Amino acid sequence: MLEPRLLRRLDWSLLAAVLALCLYGLVMIYSATRSPEAAGLAPPSSFALKQSIWLLLALAVFLVTVLVDYERIARWHVPLYAGALVLLIAVLFVGRAPSGAASWIAVGGFRLQPSEFAKIAVILSLAAFLGPRVDQIQSLRVVLLSLLIPAAPVLLVVVQPDFGTALVMVAIWFGALYLAGARAAHLGIVLASGLALFALMWNLDRPPLDRAVPGPIAGIISKAALKDYQKRRLTIFLNPQSDPLGAGYHVIQSRVAIGSGQLTGRGLFRGTQSRLRFIPERHTDFIFSVVGEELGLLGAASMLVLYLFLFWRGLRVAIRARDSLGSLLAAGAISMLIFHCIVNIGMSVNIMPITGLPLPFVSYGGSNLVVSFIAFGLLQNVHIRRDRMLF
Repeated sequence: MLEPRLLRRLDWSLLAAVLALCLYGLVMIYSATRSPEAAGLAPPSSFALKQSIWLLLALAVFLVTVLVDYERIARWHVPLYAGALVLLIAVLFVGRAPSGAASWIAVGGFRLQPSEFAKIAVILSLAAFLGPRVDQIQSLRVVLLSLLIPAAPVLLVVVQPDFGTALVMVAIWFGALYLAGARAAHLGIVLASGLALFALMWNLDRPPLDRAVPGPIAGIISKAALKDYQKRRLTIFLNPQSDPLGAGYHVIQSRVAIGSGQLTGRGLFRGTQSRLRFIPERHTDFIFSVVGEELGLLGAASMLVLYLFLFWRGLRVAIRARDSLGSLLAAGAISMLIFHCIVNIGMSVNIMPITGLPLPFVSYGGSNLVVSFIAFGLLQNVHIRRDRMLF
């Protein structure tokens, strides 16, 4: 049972903001997935019901995450990291690919995405590794050694292929290192190397790179190389009208929906782009488009204010943590949430490539919702234990 003294130290305003985002999500999921013929309030869609069940589970996991001291949680980083790698390997053989990436494992009537939970394993492992070495954080050797932690899960996720989730893990690493005080020059070296590697992956399928190597290596190259459809998705945001019925369709419909909402929106449950299903993935990747269409600029801005409040308080938790371990855990958690939001909203308004990242606490998806609450639980855990003398 959660001790009253810990309960009193929860950041209740932050918890209220997150629950408000969840309410946004449930309402928008219901609106986006209900029958186009339904008039008035239709019965809850199966998507909204499933998300409600996941929310209850996520709240239970959040409570456990807050209850257990983060130092004890961090001690489990090795088995959690190993378990995440095992699941990522397993999904390559038994995973399902509803959207082109073999990322999901069916569990009963639900789908589990192991790569989501690998993010938490990376956060814990990074914090456990860097915590005792925070005074050496300006050493290039420590920076490069820490990079090995996300390297393995990133590689396994890229092979699925799921570049969006791989980028999230990189963002977790970058955010934790930056807030821990790593040198900008060292981070710049890693960033430049990553861009060079990405450029290599972009060109791996071109002769002679795909022909001048032995068979087994060619197989690895074939897995790592970016496919034409992936390249198209990453670049179509620059000119979606070049393929309006293909790769650019998502972005065009999203812009139309958000633009049609204007200041106050078309009204809740009255969005034509979402209700008539012009917006693909309207309850997952492009749920922000539904918010913009039905609630307008004011509704979307209200959601953004909630996120900004979450980010501000999360960064403050990282800065004011009682020790380096807590600071790194909070930094990794808030970096993950910030990156998800920036990329998801950015692709909805056509300023970033389409990567398939959900909007935390709002998009439909149980795995991401649970993982988002674990990250939020780590933030609250560090916050309530910021004064060591209380324990």
